[in-house]
Amino acid sequence: MAEPRSLQVRYRRYRPSVPVARAKARALAREWGLLLDVADSLEWVVTELVTNAVIHGRATRGSRVVVAYHLDGERLRVEVRDAASGMPRVGSSVSEDGDAPEGGRGLQIVATLADDWGVTPRVIGKSVWVELALSSKEGGQHEQ
Repeated sequence: MAEPRSLQVRYRRYRPSVPVARAKARALAREWGLLLDVADSLEWVVTELVTNAVIHGRATRGSRVVVAYHLDGERLRVEVRDAASGMPRVGSSVSEDGDAPEGGRGLQIVATLADDWGVTPRVIGKSVWVELALSSKEGGQHEQ
């Protein structure tokens, strides 16, 4: 059973924060000794959720995106909070003209990788949370 841990990281709400958040997720997975498949899922989830927080919704200039990590028992919970208006929703995988849309697949990726996920409205903004199981279904490798 994993030792309970928590970390919260604040990022500026602008595009260059996305690769920084992705790198932090990968480094944290390594530091916390997560299985490689969990680390990969974590990296994708953080990338997609921070991208959504940065690009979509209206928020005041200078607002921040907060990524909170909570490792407890056999689950890792990640919350991405922002002050932007609007609630995220899973987009369609086919556009009106029948082609695959250029964007809008981020939450589909999140839903596929996560064991559970959801959105919690806040007084200002929202929190999109994801839970990842720490045990590998196929006995994955630990992050090196």
